[in-house]
Amino acid sequence: MRTLRLGLPALLLAGLAALAAAETPGRVIVLGFDGVDAKLTEELLRDGKLPNLAALAEAGGYARLSPTTPAQTPVSWATFTTGRDPGGTRIFDFLRRDAASYLPTFAVAEEGKRPFLLGSANRAVAVAAGVLALFLIAWPAAALLRRRRPWLHALAPAVAGAVAGWVVGGWLPADIPSVTSRRAGTPFWTVAGEHGVHATVAQVPVTFPAAPFPHGHLLAGLGVPDLRGRIGTPAYYTSDPLFAPAGDNEFSVEIIRLSSNVGRIATSVFGPPNKLFGKPPRIDAPLEIEVAEDRTKATLSTSGQSFTLGPGEWSPWVHLVFRFNPLVKATGWARFKLLELQPEIKLYLAPINPDPLNAPPGFDLSAPRSWAGELFRTVGPYKTMGWAIDTWTPSEKLVDEETFREDVEQTVREFRKLLTSFLAGQDRLLVHYFEYTDRLGHILWRAMDPLHPAHDSATAEHLRGMLIDGYVQMDDIVGEVAATLRPGDFLMVLSDHGFSTWRRSFHINTWLAQEGYLATSGASQVENLENLFDRGQFWPNVEWSRSRAYHLGLGGLYINLAGRESHGAVAPGDEYEKLRRELAARLEAVVDPATGQHPVSRVFLREELYRAFDPQLIPDLVVTTSEGYRLSWQSALGGMPDGLFEDNARVWSGDHCTLDPDAVPGVLFTSLPLRRRQLAIIDVYPTLLGLLGLVPPETVTGQPFL
Repeated sequence: MRTLRLGLPALLLAGLAALAAAETPGRVIVLGFDGVDAKLTEELLRDGKLPNLAALAEAGGYARLSPTTPAQTPVSWATFTTGRDPGGTRIFDFLRRDAASYLPTFAVAEEGKRPFLLGSANRAVAVAAGVLALFLIAWPAAALLRRRRPWLHALAPAVAGAVAGWVVGGWLPADIPSVTSRRAGTPFWTVAGEHGVHATVAQVPVTFPAAPFPHGHLLAGLGVPDLRGRIGTPAYYTSDPLFAPAGDNEFSVEIIRLSSNVGRIATSVFGPPNKLFGKPPRIDAPLEIEVAEDRTKATLSTSGQSFTLGPGEWSPWVHLVFRFNPLVKATGWARFKLLELQPEIKLYLAPINPDPLNAPPGFDLSAPRSWAGELFRTVGPYKTMGWAIDTWTPSEKLVDEETFREDVEQTVREFRKLLTSFLAGQDRLLVHYFEYTDRLGHILWRAMDPLHPAHDSATAEHLRGMLIDGYVQMDDIVGEVAATLRPGDFLMVLSDHGFSTWRRSFHINTWLAQEGYLATSGASQVENLENLFDRGQFWPNVEWSRSRAYHLGLGGLYINLAGRESHGAVAPGDEYEKLRRELAARLEAVVDPATGQHPVSRVFLREELYRAFDPQLIPDLVVTTSEGYRLSWQSALGGMPDGLFEDNARVWSGDHCTLDPDAVPGVLFTSLPLRRRQLAIIDVYPTLLGLLGLVPPETVTGQPFL
């Protein structure tokens, strides 16, 4: 890789200059790297650490790329995909609220149910089929044997058929889960496919469930849940009877207590919730841990597989089987890491990825549906869940940064193998996305900021090196792709937003309650992701009839509007408009007494941001924060901790989700010169279609920049 980084820039400069002058249209290749920060990228370019990107910028162009507001991964990539602003894509946050119940739900996709086979009639039909089948077999058999009244001899088998049908019918669910994408707009690859352009699109966020398009292959990205239906549920096994999580486990890592630290220990792998039959509430898979007598290794056995690990070792990919009954099962893939054996067992299980070889009906990881499995067989195992890299366990300090780094490296190796196979194809359009740069930023940014509460001078240089290595690896990937370019090909490299430090949290719902906008009675409640997934109790002490405003998600501020919210207390018209402007002005004036700084940068009215939107859905205001601040995790779920501000001493130390978009620009590199340098991610859609000789299917606000 070092040879590639040092030897390629000269070739790129000569080759890309020829590409810029080429008249014959060739391939259009787009590499997306989540969360790559413009300021850090420019620093590394000056230091000569990104030679391939430097060569690309020299031959073509480089500019900072403004993200959407808010500057969030699903929001920006949905705009990249469709050319619509967040009001038009309907992807405006990670979360949205139900105006009838005030409950949070995911913005990217909607889960529902659909009948399986004949639905509630499955059991009755199975009984009828069993009776009929055995009766029609037994009657002719009895007739051939010259039995008197052969129909009478067929009755007993028919009864047996009824019993068998009753049992088997009980193994068939009446309904199965279904998933519907909530993103609106037409992806540029769909437009291209409809005009005969062959395309491959891999792991772009907000593409689940994968939607087929002409002449195309698509592998879904962010939005694909783990096997449990979560954004990622890791598990931590420990035999330590005194173990207590270092944090409050807001991210809901499964903590599994082991009964012993020697010999054979029976436990289980936490599996999916039983949405098919209801009982038992969760389907687990047995797991046995056998510790060697000398306590230098342990053998794990589950789902018919056994493997032996020493401390610090990862397992191979393990195929996990969760049996609902003899007829129905769910399967997934995951890896274990044995952290320690002495003095106590510490075992880590990464989130379980849906099985591309056996995805349930309606759970489309790819389009065509079979493609994800074909890649798994031919290229090798890879993570299928959308949030592929586990940031939750390191955030709770259950694993160290070395384990996190190993997970990142394994994930990137697998995704690079996919990219290499795609580059060998003949499709004219290739779009490939990498998430790891964002995950590194979230976990390691504290090393970049000496003022961060979690900054440790003893480890800062090492952690900063890990983060920079991720950017260097991005440069290697760009070099690999650039080496395959032919005359007429075009290469674009971009990120959806940048990064900044998160030193302090602002509990905005607590502020709303203290200032009389959100009426409460009784103690506040701390929320976590498990409440969200399990549809737990939210807002338990809020008196909605006396409340005028509330916050949910990462920046979404809602007016409790009469006629829209079920218990709306604010009249439409003048009262609504006056309250919005009052909230915007007062929030921008808030001062953190510990720092003297304004935690809120700007508060936008929704019509200031979005050309068109659904007023029933889109937040009435969008709150953005100043550098160093973010709205708290509790604020995202409607929680109201005591106090307005809190130091963020977490490992999750870098962020972008509620920051003013001007503070977190992304990057854009192209192999052709740029017409201008004031660019936004909404401009990418018409630019890419223009390169393909196509026009957007609807009026868009973005403008081509090539």
